[in-house]
Amino acid sequence: MSLQHFPPNASPADVAAAIRRDGAAIVDRAADGELIDRIVAETTPYLDATAGGADDFSGRRTRRTGALIARSPGSRELAAHPMVLGVCDEILGANASSYQLHLTQIIDIGPGEPAQMLHRDHWAWDAFDFPLGFEVEISTIWAVQDFTDHNGATRVVPGSHLWEGGRTPTQEDTVPAEMERGSVLVYTGSVFHGGGANRSDRSRAAVNIDYCLGW
Repeated sequence: MSLQHFPPNASPADVAAAIRRDGAAIVDRAADGELIDRIVAETTPYLDATAGGADDFSGRRTRRTGALIARSPGSRELAAHPMVLGVCDEILGANASSYQLHLTQIIDIGPGEPAQMLHRDHWAWDAFDFPLGFEVEISTIWAVQDFTDHNGATRVVPGSHLWEGGRTPTQEDTVPAEMERGSVLVYTGSVFHGGGANRSDRSRAAVNIDYCLGW
């Protein structure tokens, strides 16, 4: 099973419907190359000053630099992208009167980094057992380079947002979110996913912007 791709002018309602079904969807070329270039230029000095992760989950060959709203004016355009906010309206808006920005960071997976442990982003809230189908978070991964299976494309377990508790995924359950530069993977906080193994000789960078319910 592969993730559904949508054109940049797709209806947020259609994208949200695919996310409700599969847990994730991809909007192709949602940001133009000029904006991605600007974000790279704005964030490179901060990324260059960032060390690799301190543990296997963070990735010892993976650099993560946050505070993008302050550091990168271009990233504000991604954070306020109408398509993404439309999906948040559809999914998060069904569960609360407001939602908010939760996280912004650059994730730069270096060559030789193994696949990340599969996880759910909503575990950020102490692994609270939210009711099945009740979404508290929408996450996005914006491709700074083309995402391929070879260079560490994010791996997703389609449909795992509907799994009952206690079921553990394996890498064999995953599919790579392969997509072109400027495309965005949009997924729920309840779907299992993780960074892929980077078997290339170059870093694979992405902008990660997440949203959560206002409470």
